[in-house]
Amino acid sequence: MRLEITILLLVIGSLNHLNGQEACNSLGVWLWFIENTSFENHDDLAAKVADIGAKRIYIKVGDGGIDSIVWPELVNDTIVDTYRKYGLEVWAWSYNYPDNESKQAEVLTRAAKSGYEGYVVDVEVEFDGLTDKLSSLIESFYEARNRVVEDGIIEDMPLYVTTWGNPLDHDFSIASMDDYVDAYMPQTYVENWGPSFIENLEFWINVGNDEFIDLGATKPIHHIVSTEKGILAPSEIDDFILSSGAETSIWRIPGGDVSESIWDTWQEVDFDINFCSSQIVAQEESSILINNYSSSYIRLIPQDHVLTIFDIFGNRIDKIEKLQSIIQIEDYPAGIYFIIDPLSSVSDYEQFVVTK
Repeated sequence: MRLEITILLLVIGSLNHLNGQEACNSLGVWLWFIENTSFENHDDLAAKVADIGAKRIYIKVGDGGIDSIVWPELVNDTIVDTYRKYGLEVWAWSYNYPDNESKQAEVLTRAAKSGYEGYVVDVEVEFDGLTDKLSSLIESFYEARNRVVEDGIIEDMPLYVTTWGNPLDHDFSIASMDDYVDAYMPQTYVENWGPSFIENLEFWINVGNDEFIDLGATKPIHHIVSTEKGILAPSEIDDFILSSGAETSIWRIPGGDVSESIWDTWQEVDFDINFCSSQIVAQEESSILINNYSSSYIRLIPQDHVLTIFDIFGNRIDKIEKLQSIIQIEDYPAGIYFIIDPLSSVSDYEQFVVTK
């Protein structure tokens, strides 16, 4: 009875939370340089991005630190307002290099002052095998993010990192970043990997998730798919998004060597996929770590003991065996559910909602 009452009290808060939810997705697209596109200004581009249905845009604001060119996208806060006017979430990103960490992190500080809502650190080949330098860079961004929040410049600024979709092959230390980032964004560019990967999108996304976990990731994983070559059909992009989750994003906005016809492909992508059917509400102190989810499954970091799933009435409806990482929820009746760790207090739980 005590467990049932506790769960019901938790449900009250969850229902209030869901009342404020809309489509439960933050599907995004990436901008490299506006000068590389066919758009003369950010207003026209913002209108186009909103028209295809994307919910978030990632705008490049730096390359190698504050001593490089000071980009208008970094210092001109009217650019952020332009995209926000069209209902878009506006995030900043920068390409980064070893050394000069504090200067590179200053870009985040300036981006926060310009109103960007989140920040992505892009780290790639320059950091292959350089664990200490990678950790130092990400820690510098972490400290910069904390300062802008503590100073009241911005209420919150999620800090993500994007890197290889196959970090093991690059001797890339995921564990060295895990204490500092809020999520990972692997570049899962299946169009470059070949037809066998495209034919098995969910499988290879899960393989990528497992690789990140094996290398020390405990934070959410949101994949980036590339459509630069025009190989993926809209239905395949939809399948990728469904397998990856609500913060999937697409590299990159057409222009230059990326055909303008990609806009036609994006126009047919379902950017309005409703991920509320498997909403995850993670608790800050929870010992259960949800890696990612889709409308049909939840992926956990495997535990060394059995977990249980209860419905809102306190009935045990399922259990998660030791080391099990996937919970198939597509056949669950509509309702609110709780994953409970029986070895901890009932405050240690994960909540998910299934709608039909």
